[in-house]
Amino acid sequence: MPLLLNWLPWRFASRPAMVRLDAAFRTALATSEPGIAYFWPTPEPELVDLAKSLGWVTVREMTNRTMQAAKRSLDDAFQIAGETRPHHITQSRVDAELDLLQRFDFVFSSNEDVDESLRDAGVANERILRTSFGWSEDRFRGDAQVKGPSDDFVVGYIGMISIGKGVLDLLEAWKSWEGRGRLRLAGPIDWSMAEAVERAAQSDPRIEVVGYVDDIETFYTSCDVIVIPTLDEGGPQVTYEAAAAGATIVATHMARARLLDDGRNALLVPAHNAAAIGQCIDRLERDPDLRRTLGEQAKKDVMKFGYQPVGSARARLLVQTIDSSKTKPTMSN
Repeated sequence: MPLLLNWLPWRFASRPAMVRLDAAFRTALATSEPGIAYFWPTPEPELVDLAKSLGWVTVREMTNRTMQAAKRSLDDAFQIAGETRPHHITQSRVDAELDLLQRFDFVFSSNEDVDESLRDAGVANERILRTSFGWSEDRFRGDAQVKGPSDDFVVGYIGMISIGKGVLDLLEAWKSWEGRGRLRLAGPIDWSMAEAVERAAQSDPRIEVVGYVDDIETFYTSCDVIVIPTLDEGGPQVTYEAAAAGATIVATHMARARLLDDGRNALLVPAHNAAAIGQCIDRLERDPDLRRTLGEQAKKDVMKFGYQPVGSARARLLVQTIDSSKTKPTMSN
């Protein structure tokens, strides 16, 4: 963007910025030797078609499950919560994504639940490139003080505080748990959870709403357990970073990110199951040795998910994709 426009808030600069970006991308497609055209979720369909017509192999990133799968989860969650206001995924957005997905040659998928949602959306198994996201060591100083075992038992949540992230289930689990400890909620509060969080914090002095957290490493190490109760996800950053900090993790299957393995480096629970979350909290509060074992194993396992090895693995996968595509006269959708 021109220098002055760079100073505008994104909500004002986004439209001209995207027009400029699309124009630059078109030029690159038309003037470069065809290889791989890589897209994040919502490009203009005709831009994908243009890339394919010029001989490029088109690859789309899936940051989460398909909108079709996510809408089902949110519809159920909003109904259970008694929330009558609509969420952000409309049927028209679902239909647009289903059409768009059929235009790509390949789709990057970050966990098994994303794989399943793609197959359910009609994406052939051979078009799904199984990969992951990762974490950056630059986000960690390595000198955060680790919480002592004699301190209060602390359960932490960090991320968007919303219905879709499963925070209602976490609050219900915490309400039913009668142990001594604190629940710390970090992150921005979505409109769908504002009233519920306020009521919970006012009625239960064990709940602490801390807002935005700049020092994430200290937040992770100040908690005995990190809960990731999300109802819909791809490969959440919090999963990798909590593991990198050596945190003891309780997560839904949606949050496993090809990293978490139940009973080995985390405890996994079904999505939308407050009782299961509560049982895990109780079990881990009573068993500090299990907390230590799970956290130490997670920290070992996440080392292969740093952005350098993840990036290298993706590069090899893309090279293999190009080589494979050259042996086929057309890509099969």
